[in-house]
Amino acid sequence: MPFRGFEGPAGSGKTYRLMESVGERLAQEALLPHQKVLALTFMHGSRRRLDEELRLNPLLRGKSVAMTIDSFALQVLTRWRSLAAALGLQAGDFNANCNACGQLLENTQVARWVARSYPVMLVDEAQELAPPRLRILSALAPHASVFVAADEFQCLNEEIDTGPFMEWFQGGDITQLNHIHRTAVAGLLNAGANLRQLVAPAEGPGLTIRYYYKNNAPFRIGAALHYAQGTRAVLFPPAGRDWAEAIARRLSQGLHSANYNIPPIRLILEPHASDEIAAVMAVVGDGEVLTPAQVAERFAQLENPPPWVSQVTAAVFQSMIRQGKTLWTAPELGALVDRKAASFRAYASDRVRGIPLLGIHQAKNRQFDHVVILWPHGVPGSDELKARLLYNGITRARRTCKVFVRGQNLLQQAPFVFNAV
Repeated sequence: MPFRGFEGPAGSGKTYRLMESVGERLAQEALLPHQKVLALTFMHGSRRRLDEELRLNPLLRGKSVAMTIDSFALQVLTRWRSLAAALGLQAGDFNANCNACGQLLENTQVARWVARSYPVMLVDEAQELAPPRLRILSALAPHASVFVAADEFQCLNEEIDTGPFMEWFQGGDITQLNHIHRTAVAGLLNAGANLRQLVAPAEGPGLTIRYYYKNNAPFRIGAALHYAQGTRAVLFPPAGRDWAEAIARRLSQGLHSANYNIPPIRLILEPHASDEIAAVMAVVGDGEVLTPAQVAERFAQLENPPPWVSQVTAAVFQSMIRQGKTLWTAPELGALVDRKAASFRAYASDRVRGIPLLGIHQAKNRQFDHVVILWPHGVPGSDELKARLLYNGITRARRTCKVFVRGQNLLQQAPFVFNAV
């Protein structure tokens, strides 16, 4: 039986249909005591959302596990390390791990071993699956009940060739979803539909796209956030972080003038995992071999260490005590840092209170009542990528979205205007 697939725009209920289909499958054939439903996705944000959905479902609570596909690949590679070594497969970066995992799963014995524990699998945001990750999914699909959700237009990485995935995806039993459930606000719906066709979005109910003079912009942004009732978020595309942080600093002081009296607003920047990892590894240095004590000394030099650094230090000392490992090369330490950072982002639940300030990539699979988008100069990529970025920002909103552009000339460029072909 082919896998089930769901395809549709943001807010069309792809994740809901995944959960519904899994429930129908379990009603036909219940899980055995040792079995669970496996939920996979590429980004940690969508993994969190999947985990929340699974916890809220009485049928799946306690009988499911959600993880990123990269974490799953590392688990399989670790469990079958002897076979991997015999096949000449080695752990490395995330792509290498996924490719090696896919090769292992192409061995029927390994794939059936996974399917015995996870006879039902669901995959969300699957359009992000580059060939190494797609290899995992295509190897597992013949051995389990697999449900997949994807929307090619929401892939925000131009380096990913979505062609191989879409070719594989169309081989499944695909249901097209066209009705938007996230919002009924006309301006938001029309803008989303236009951007998918590379047509300029137009202001309408729930949506404004404006330029304001430099000194006036912080007041307008602050007012949009202060007077909004409900959940709020501030999003920015690549190249927008500096402006976003400047706005955050200004809002934190409060804004007062003849026309405005806005109390301090706290925007909380959600750091990107790669930035944290780069900062930690910068104190290690290339080509060095360090003892556990030296690793701890280097990490002590970090001014604002990520919360997971202590877990790396503990793991280094534990390896010395349990395995007698007294020296760490930079690549070995880098792999450990990657794992601990990924694990923390996947499962840590403590978040600082405030309005989230995050990149559009990080906002995927999240939704808010009110969204503010800060669109700067220099957003990289093609006109289509810019359309996808703005689309993913606008479609996070349920009630209103206010787009602030940093320069008036930006309103005459993509994604706010598209040249006729």
